[in-house]
Amino acid sequence: MATVPFLLLGSCISDKEVESDDYCYIWEVSLGSLKREVNVQDALGKDTTIASTYTGSKYPMTINQRELTIENRDSLLYGTVLRAVPVNISYTGSGMLYRTKGDEESSWIVYSSSDSMDLRKPVELWLTANDGLSSRLYTLKLNVHSQEGDSLYWKKADAAFPQLQDMTQLQAFMLQGRLAVLGRKEAAVTLAERTAEGVWTESSANLPLTADVRTMTGMGDSFFVSTAEGDIYTSADGKDWQKLNAPRHPGLVLAGATSACLYALADGGLYSISENEQGEWVFRVEDLDESPAGLPSKDVRMLRTEQPDGTCRLVMVGNRTDAADKSSVVWNKMWDDETPEAEAAWMYMNQTEDNKRTLPQLEFLNLIRYDGRCMAFGGASVAGKGNHSAMDVLYVSEDYGISWQKDAELHLPVQLKGVSGPVGSVVDDNNVIWIIANGEVWRGKLNRLDFQRQ
Repeated sequence: MATVPFLLLGSCISDKEVESDDYCYIWEVSLGSLKREVNVQDALGKDTTIASTYTGSKYPMTINQRELTIENRDSLLYGTVLRAVPVNISYTGSGMLYRTKGDEESSWIVYSSSDSMDLRKPVELWLTANDGLSSRLYTLKLNVHSQEGDSLYWKKADAAFPQLQDMTQLQAFMLQGRLAVLGRKEAAVTLAERTAEGVWTESSANLPLTADVRTMTGMGDSFFVSTAEGDIYTSADGKDWQKLNAPRHPGLVLAGATSACLYALADGGLYSISENEQGEWVFRVEDLDESPAGLPSKDVRMLRTEQPDGTCRLVMVGNRTDAADKSSVVWNKMWDDETPEAEAAWMYMNQTEDNKRTLPQLEFLNLIRYDGRCMAFGGASVAGKGNHSAMDVLYVSEDYGISWQKDAELHLPVQLKGVSGPVGSVVDDNNVIWIIANGEVWRGKLNRLDFQRQ
């Protein structure tokens, strides 16, 4: 082995004179295009392999000159193929050899940036100086996530519970950090709460039977529900409800809320509702950029998002009774420091013929904000509006509801496909998605949201 440095030195000598020195160190390492293979289940539960590539240079390699180690602190994506990795190594010295670390029986290979390296195991990099005497031995390894970060993994948290069955309406929400469900049964409205140990308890809620549980929304530490008569009720614990001091609007439907106000559909228009200094709740007509005829009238869902530049946005999705509609309607409202929420107008996201990726009209429509995207799912197609099965597809939108698509790696629990009846969902502070359907409780999470960036 003592002859190898001299061989390296000789191989690098050209007609030009080479200055003899003892400099030998690696000063930059970057990865080339990386291949990725991931085994997933599609919406039908069938195993399939998805092959893709991504840019390895986005994952910086850290060189520790004291310990002579090289590795990436941010782990590569799950499923990265390491048997042939293009590695660009910049160094000072006459030449470099490499072999699998710890395998003294293997042969040393001359490094070339045009070749790929097998990095399924750490490798040793033997760098020699121009004087043929000095050398350094580095260890290069790649860190890869051991779990798939871009797929939703589901687990049945609870089997069917009596407290969650026979509900004709239900709304899931987080109550003081615990999963809770407000539901309507034949003779009453009830509140079901889940303990950390997975035990469900049931309490009566003093809401009138005309309350539409699906309209429940939260603002601050309070919850609000509208009734068929056009009243609004509020509660802090989901059990004790009081009628809001607000004018009655027959047919009013609560759509959502921000920290500043409630939003409701009533009288053929859209209103914001806020409390004045006298403790009265005042209705204010919202500005629309198009005719209010485009507003939804049922299955209304709203969520608040915050964009990277600090702009706030409301996304409202719902269905109309118009016979010509084949998909849901979407409205957006944006505001920032220059345009306050109260002055911002609502924009109708018109569906054009060029947009083939619309959200179908679904019974028990659910809308959540997850991983920076809007996600929607629900029961079967509204009668006469399509042929979708219940809980068959998870629709994802990255443009705030304008277009929706079926993600190749994100799907609902296969076991829930075709399950009819009310569906509820909520996302907790730990990025866990909770789904209540058929009296069962499912929890899902993107593994990537558990990864800690170093």
